Amino acid sequence: MKKIKIVCDSTFNLPEDYIKENDIRVVPLNVIINGTSYRDQIDIQLEEVMDSINNGFKVSTSQPTPSVFLETFTNLKNEGVTDILCFTISSTLSGTFSGANLAKENIEGINIHLIDTLSASIGSEMLLREAILHLQSGKGIPEVLQKVNNLKENSTILLCMENLKYLRFSGRITRIKATLGNLLHVKPILEYFAGKLNIHSKFRTEKAVFNYIIERLKTEYQKAKSKFLVYLSHVRSLAKVENLKKLIEDALEGVKVHISKQITPVIAVNIGYGGYGVSWCYEN
Repeated sequence: MKKIKIVCDSTFNLPEDYIKENDIRVVPLNVIINGTSYRDQIDIQLEEVMDSINNGFKVSTSQPTPSVFLETFTNLKNEGVTDILCFTISSTLSGTFSGANLAKENIEGINIHLIDTLSASIGSEMLLREAILHLQSGKGIPEVLQKVNNLKENSTILLCMENLKYLRFSGRITRIKATLGNLLHVKPILEYFAGKLNIHSKFRTEKAVFNYIIERLKTEYQKAKSKFLVYLSHVRSLAKVENLKKLIEDALEGVKVHISKQITPVIAVNIGYGGYGVSWCYEN
């Protein structure tokens, strides 16, 4: 009889009670501050990372080493697990998937199914939660993997920021572009779809950003033939996402929006205080 366990990395930012309830093993990424490495949400928390950036410290991130994944896989094998579903942040954003794959190649006697979510944060979280629901309904691993792949094809995440400051710190854009953007008081939106990340639009006001999100969701909602999922998260902007949740639910009849934990430090370094994320997926 199969004994299946779920593994994911720390960018999924799952609540502790959900992790315990589903016995999920979380492999942490790393935050590096002035040359010292800290395990994401174990050795360091969001406020410490954001304060370090604001104080001018050099802050970067790195993926887990293959040995960390190998240790996790080995421990599960020793517990009698036969199959692992291992979810990771997108391979186009991080080397985490590659590290997990290297670990997989160095262990025998256990079936490891790697899932590159081609997303991040709440976008990845949605896929993992749906996979667990599918497993709990009695579906087998092939059906679960098919479900996840179908959702991935129609999964998008938007990351909305107060300004371009943190994107410059993270190296996503140049200092010149960040300076010009801040002088113009733009509110950038990063769109991540099918493994590609771009600065999708720029707006001057929060109202304009909200209007764009609502109209975008209305368009996507029309394509869905089954459950339409919408997740929100934030970096110290709970009131903002609570307002957005109400607007979305008013605009999309029957859709219940899920507000997740604050965004993990590894992702938040690109967004900054006041930023938030919106993600959706569906099957068609």
